[in-house]
Amino acid sequence: APYGIGRTVRIVFARDETFDKRFMGKIGEIVHYCYSCGCGQSFPDDPMIGVQFKSGKIEEFWSDEMKDLEGT
Repeated sequence: APYGIGRTVRIVFARDETFDKRFMGKIGEIVHYCYSCGCGQSFPDDPMIGVQFKSGKIEEFWSDEMKDLEGT
């Protein structure tokens, strides 16, 4: 996976029509990877990435929809 669990990320891009625009610009922490939700993800390089926000809400995003705020 492109980003490690525990990394802080900002949601910066909407990849497709399923993207919930309420998360645009929000900052959260990566808490899990999902390889089995049926969205075309592949192991190990392209999972859906679960991000937890300050509110406690967890939502899944593609890696290109986020920016790592801690560097590479």
